[in-house]
Amino acid sequence: MNRIIFGFLASALFLITACNKNNNNKDDFDKAALLKNFSDNVIQPRYADFKTKIDSLEILFIVFQSNPTEAKFEDLKAHWKACYLSFQRVKTFDFGPAMNIGFKGAIGTFPTDTTQISSNISAGTYNLATVTNSDAVGLAALDYLFFAPNAYSNLTSNVSYSQYCLDVIQKMKQETNALVSAWTSFRATFIASTGNESTSMFSMLVNDFCQDWEEAKAAKLGIPLGKYSLGIQRPEYIEARYSGYSLPILKASLSSIAEIYSGIGANGQDGVGFDDYLIALNKESLNSVIKDKFREIDSSFYIFNSSLELELTQNSVALENLFNAISQQVIFIKTDMTASFGILITYQDNDGD
Repeated sequence: MNRIIFGFLASALFLITACNKNNNNKDDFDKAALLKNFSDNVIQPRYADFKTKIDSLEILFIVFQSNPTEAKFEDLKAHWKACYLSFQRVKTFDFGPAMNIGFKGAIGTFPTDTTQISSNISAGTYNLATVTNSDAVGLAALDYLFFAPNAYSNLTSNVSYSQYCLDVIQKMKQETNALVSAWTSFRATFIASTGNESTSMFSMLVNDFCQDWEEAKAAKLGIPLGKYSLGIQRPEYIEARYSGYSLPILKASLSSIAEIYSGIGANGQDGVGFDDYLIALNKESLNSVIKDKFREIDSSFYIFNSSLELELTQNSVALENLFNAISQQVIFIKTDMTASFGILITYQDNDGD
């Protein structure tokens, strides 16, 4: 009997020790180091890059206004594209100062409301900060203003049209400056907030990471593809439809999120990321699955050679495959990764994953 009791106690002690070891993996991981890497090497440098590009966009537009030429207009449009790609690298972080000023919506809302834009230009007076104009500002508004038919003619012959473009750019500049400035004091709060409660910065970072991936899946691809309209394609919802630049934007968005997962800094250096946390939790296989899926998705873009609108009719099967791959990654990051971290998903989505 004593041997049986001893054996039972030994087994119980082993199980308790094993459980404590697994729990300590999570407790021992330095999430402050992860948040510090994100703050100093990922988020703030990315914001700084976007600020630089928006500042340059303003300068290029003012130079164009003073002496418009076709060559300067082409430079302006090329720089708008650079701004749009840079925005894909900052839109994920929709918490703290970005959430307080509504940065993501103000810069990246699409599709743009062309009727409201035309009404504003015709009136000559408007307040771009109002809810009425929430769909008539940002990078998507410039997609229409720079790339719609007769855009060059309108810019060079219609003072109100040109002024509206400048006002949109300067609004983005003002909001970006406020955000960059706010992060100076917010940094310490961000790094110290390592808990798993829904209000912690770590939880918000994980939630925004997952949500941004899902928004790319649904808004940038799924809706135009007809995944939420019984297979009926909706090209009117294509992002950057006038420039035809939607697929590079989608690729940049997904690639940016993959870099965030690995904690890769703006300088290309591999820092502490979600992958390191999973490895510390003995979830190496999940980490490998997630990284393999990121690589698969990134490489699948090689097949596309034209705009998303043309690909919808010419290459819909490849787009379907891409959508399915992005959807599969949702399970790995939103369900498996967050469960490993002990993070509760707090945002709502209605696309059925």
